[in-house]
Amino acid sequence: MTEGKDRAKFVIVKCPDCSSEQITFERATSAITCKICGSTLATPTGGRLKFKGQLVRSVEDAAQS
Repeated sequence: MTEGKDRAKFVIVKCPDCSSEQITFERATSAITCKICGSTLATPTGGRLKFKGQLVRSVEDAAQS
């Protein structure tokens, strides 16, 4: 692996409407919607997502704890 590069991660996002949590890729190319209520959690920006829901933590961080 290349050291020093900013690697994209899978992240856990909390829905602002129903508080359910969902895992998504932080550099997705399409809008992310809540699987429970359909609310938009994040929108693509050409790089990283712009989160409308609360970014809880990365999946890698959750796996290490």
